[in-house]
Amino acid sequence: MSDQPFLHRLETGFLVLLVACLLVLTCGQIIVRNLFSITFLGTESLVRHLVLWIGLAGALVATRLDKHIRIDAALRLLPARARAIVLSCADFFAVALCSYLAHIASRFVLDERAFGTTAFFAVPAWIAQLCFPLVFGLMALRFLLQGVRRLRTPAERP
Repeated sequence: MSDQPFLHRLETGFLVLLVACLLVLTCGQIIVRNLFSITFLGTESLVRHLVLWIGLAGALVATRLDKHIRIDAALRLLPARARAIVLSCADFFAVALCSYLAHIASRFVLDERAFGTTAFFAVPAWIAQLCFPLVFGLMALRFLLQGVRRLRTPAERP
């Protein structure tokens, strides 16, 4: 049994499942198109949405692992406590930004639901776009927890 928490394994498993689906759909579409000269309507749109979900799920995993993009050249020169405070401030700024993006994304999804468009096959667009408010909300929560954790325990040297 892994020592990772269940939610981390679930998150990683979901990302692996999305990538596997993308691989099967894309390769299957190429094979069917080349062998039988047919294509399934909606598959390209599904693949585009899968890429979107994969990118956002990957960003969520990067946030969990604290491996997201950060300019930290000057941070390496700071003492551990000052570095922890600066990183916490950056985390709290990210909380505000991700919370705002989650709010905007929620309004976007509600508008898409009211409009009633279809993303692929018979799946409504708002369901395919739920990744936006979900991921930004979860990222805000993760940044909040990281910021608080950094203030409680000073960062180690990078």
